[in-house]
Amino acid sequence: MRLAARDPEALEDTLPTLSALHRVCARGDIDEPARVHFILHRLIPEYLERLPGGRDCRAIRELLTWQDADGELQSLTTRYHKAAGHLVSAASDFGRRQEPRLLLECARRFIALDHEDRLASRPAPSLRVSEVAMQDLETPLLDVSPGSVEHGVVGVHRNLEYHRLTQYITEAREVMILNTWIPGIDILADVLADAIERGTSVSILLLHPQSHIAQLRSQALQRATRARFCQDMVRPGIEHSLDVLAAVSQMVDDSHRGRLRVGLYDTLPSISLYGIDDCAFLSFFMHGHLAVKSPQIELRGHDSLMGHCAFQEMAALWEIAYEIADISQWRRETCGLPSTDTRVPAPTRQRDVVTFMAAS
Repeated sequence: MRLAARDPEALEDTLPTLSALHRVCARGDIDEPARVHFILHRLIPEYLERLPGGRDCRAIRELLTWQDADGELQSLTTRYHKAAGHLVSAASDFGRRQEPRLLLECARRFIALDHEDRLASRPAPSLRVSEVAMQDLETPLLDVSPGSVEHGVVGVHRNLEYHRLTQYITEAREVMILNTWIPGIDILADVLADAIERGTSVSILLLHPQSHIAQLRSQALQRATRARFCQDMVRPGIEHSLDVLAAVSQMVDDSHRGRLRVGLYDTLPSISLYGIDDCAFLSFFMHGHLAVKSPQIELRGHDSLMGHCAFQEMAALWEIAYEIADISQWRRETCGLPSTDTRVPAPTRQRDVVTFMAAS
């Protein structure tokens, strides 16, 4: 990142992982200066061109573009500034908060591209009939890809996997999230904005920040032994989530903002649910544990037993929730709003509930 433009010679013999990629190995036995030059000026630019068009990928392109259109070297500060322009509510300390996340995503994408290159370079083997039959037997009986046949519970994960979640959202028609607040809202903001622009309906239910239930949930977390839970995290977490959602709404075209619905509920939180079309990740509110850090039950299908119960619960909460008319003005709308008697029922759409149930 820092030496590519300023001192590429210093990178010689320091790029073992990149040097092991298929495209580099295919160059044969070249000397180290030529290998570094190929990585910096051929491999990385070509990989950047193959990245999809999401906000994170556009920011990655800016970070790894050592030269501008005129061939002039770009400083790291310039690249930070350009990359931040593609993100929603990018932090001022970009190098500490955003750069590590983007580089991790970049590494994951590059590895996937390397796998594609390796597969493309191998001729398809001819299979005997017996081998074809064996392949059929080895085909998974359970398809757990998004949009697959309804199956009910298809897996249990140790915690909420944001990488898997963001992948699903990029292909979703509907996003439905139910939580008290959203610890990973900064990770999901860009992919949500892209989804809304693409036509995805996003519905999010959060706990009312001024409710007594929010205080009780905070107390339940504070009973944990971890020092980081000793202060109230719930109300600040809800307010930060609403601020980021307000920023998301400003990032999309005026004609698309109606696809984002945000509601506040004031009742006992039952489940944490991240729903993407017919897929959902279900969790519970443990004492001393965030829901996103608790086991996640992966569901398929609204008509399965567990799926029906989970999505019905979201629909029930929408019936009693206060739906924010203008998320950009959420503080004005909720300021002094009693958390029980003055709620306006939100329209009921069972499959339109994107309640980013950030397990708090």
